[in-house]
Amino acid sequence: MLDQFLKTVKGELTNQLAGKTDVNKGKLDGVADVVTDTFKTGLTDTAKSGKLNEIMGLFGKGGSSSPLATNLMNSTVSNLVSKLGLPKGVSDKIGAIAIPFIINKFSEFTSEKGKSDEEGVKDIFGELLKGSVKDKLMGGLGKKFGF
Repeated sequence: MLDQFLKTVKGELTNQLAGKTDVNKGKLDGVADVVTDTFKTGLTDTAKSGKLNEIMGLFGKGGSSSPLATNLMNSTVSNLVSKLGLPKGVSDKIGAIAIPFIINKFSEFTSEKGKSDEEGVKDIFGELLKGSVKDKLMGGLGKKFGF
């Protein structure tokens, strides 16, 4: 489901960045690939570690300046510099436009069909969350019963 969202938002992101950055139009698809891959990795790693509250921090007022958003922005800038060779200043500008844009779209996507943001996030990361919750439960029970 996350891949479906990112595929949908990628084209919109390319249009959002066109003319607002110093990247020529031919490279914007590559930029959008790096940005969406970084966003996916950041959210997936956060979900795998059972930090749903950090993902939920992306929604609502101040979501684009939450610790996870800042981390996603820093990772995006780093990846644009290392993978595409873009100058840091250009990468900073892209990150400052792209991550808040994707967070806004992500919030819309998770709350589709009248669901709360939390229900939408759980739908998107269902399998990952089940695994991490299960691991935490088993770990906690194991310690309690001496396993």
